Formats: sequence, C-alpha cells, structure tokens
Amino acid sequence: MKVQGTSCVFATHVARVLAGAALLFSPVIASGAQASAAPPPVFRVFGVDAIGTSIAVSAGSFPAILGPADAVVLARSDYFSDALAGGPLAAVVNGPLLITPGASSSATLDPRVLAEIQRVIPAGHTVYILGGPLALSPNIDVTLVGLGYPVVRVQGVNQFATAVAIAARLGNPSTIFEATGLDFADALSAVPATIRMHGAILLTSGATQSPETAAYLAAHPMVTRYAIGGPLAAAGADPSAIPIFGPDLFATSAAVATTFFSGAQGFGAATGFNFPDALSGGPVLRQFAPMLLVAPHAPLPAPIAQYLATQPITLGVVFGGPLAVGDDVLAALAAAVG
Repeated sequence: MKVQGTSCVFATHVARVLAGAALLFSPVIASGAQASAAPPPVFRVFGVDAIGTSIAVSAGSFPAILGPADAVVLARSDYFSDALAGGPLAAVVNGPLLITPGASSSATLDPRVLAEIQRVIPAGHTVYILGGPLALSPNIDVTLVGLGYPVVRVQGVNQFATAVAIAARLGNPSTIFEATGLDFADALSAVPATIRMHGAILLTSGATQSPETAAYLAAHPMVTRYAIGGPLAAAGADPSAIPIFGPDLFATSAAVATTFFSGAQGFGAATGFNFPDALSGGPVLRQFAPMLLVAPHAPLPAPIAQYLATQPITLGVVFGGPLAVGDDVLAALAAAVG
C-alpha cells in the first residue's frame, strides 16, 4: 500500500463505508445500523476475547483495507513487552500482529490463530515469532514449518534484548522511541507514531535504563530519541531524549497524538487499562492515525477530548468490546468527532 498521507487513507475508508462495500476493520457497526445506512463516525472491532479481537482486526484489515498481507507477526497474549516492540515490525513486513497464549499457559498455537494465519498468508510466507522459547513454545515453530511457513524467531535473553533484536530486524532505524518495559500504556500510544517516523521501540526498566537499550544506543549514537513517558518512566531513564508525556497515561497518549498526528482525520482508541486490544490495533493504523487511550467508562479523559476537539477528524475505530471500552465511551467519542 502506498503511503499518501492521513487524509487519503481515511477518505478511502469513509468512501468504502458509505458505499457499503466494507466497514473499517470490521463488519460490525457499533450502533447496529445496516451497512447501507449512513454509519456513525466511530466503529467498534472486537472478538469474544483478546485473541479474538486480534483476529477480528486482522480479518477486517487484510485484504479488505490494507491489501494482501505478506507476513504475520506472532506474540504472546499473556504478557505485553514483546508485542509492544513488535508493532512497527508488523507494519514494515505488511501483516497483522496476532497473539496466542504464552508457553507457560500453552504448548500449542491457538487453533483460531492458526486458522487466521492460514487465511491471511499462503504457505511460503514468513511468520515472525517474538520472544524465545519461554515466551512462545517451540512446538509452534514445528507446527508452522510443517505447514510450509518459514519461521523467524526474533528474540533476546529478556524483553529488553528482544526489543533490540526487533530494532535490528527493522534495519537499525535512525529514530528510536523509548518506553518503559515494566508497564504497557506509554508504548501502546507510541506504536503508530513509531511507524509514522520509520523508527523502532526500545524498552527501559522504568526510570532506569536497561543495559540492553543502553548498549544499543551507545552503538548508534546518531539516532534521534524520543522518550514516551515522564521522569518516572522513559524520560527518567534517558534524560537526553526528547520527552513526550503528560501527568497520566491518557495525557501521555494525547501528547503523542498531538506531537505526531496534528491534522489527523481519523483515530484508533482502546482501553488504557489493558494491553492486547491496542497491541493488535496499533500496527493496522500504520502511520495514518494515533492510538488514543481511554477509560472503560465515560467521560472521556480531558486531554483526549481536547485533542479530538482540535483535529479535523471524521472517523474513528475502537478496538475491543464493550467490557473493555463501554458503549458510553464510544458514544462520547462519536459526539467529540461529530
């Protein structure tokens, strides 16, 4: 898909919605309206659980919106760090980020995820597995190779080293986003911005720099560095990076959106209280729209409402079901957009 800017891609999405050809990311309209009717400005995409939501995002995006996928990125569903750094990789290899239970929970690939891999890419296309054998079972490699999929493990000795390995897989880009690897909210907001800037995400140990990230930055001294999160998070770990943060996770999300997505005509939103929905949604937003974090119930966080009020936004996508992001929040987002 050629990158033509935020306005172009969302205009295309809106046109497809209004034509009734396909809804953005999902055949489900949150209001229950028929596809032939004028749709509301904010849609919801979700599954019966976090894994189901990642599959729904993939199914609605490839090929209907983003064209045929070229690869799949696979991460564990029960911990966030590998997938946080893996979002930009999914965009670069042009495929979905799917999640499946970690090795401590299951020695096999979730059958729904296997079915989606087989749907979205034919045999011979690569599946990138994030993390080592303690993250995702080696049995998954065996299964996929047996079905004709080349498997590439992108891993390090811990989550910080895995993020470094992902950066290397991305070609050691000239822009680095740093976020804490001890929590997920800051990096969730950072994924579309990182993709927009053709960068990579590296993880800090909260306000302390991880040795793996420090070594990478020492070896690549000319990179531009953004610290997503305040002095108790990435900005504390790397005071010389460009800090982008607010007083809470919602304000940090809005700060990222304001910095990198001024003039956006669309947005994605997900709960800031859990990680899987935004993990899957961030890569399909690509460089076209921010990921805004919201609470499970209204009202909208003031920084998010302020951002929406200052942008020419016409369309939004909520990732996750009503238990993650309530219908009252969806209505508030739609009112803010409208």
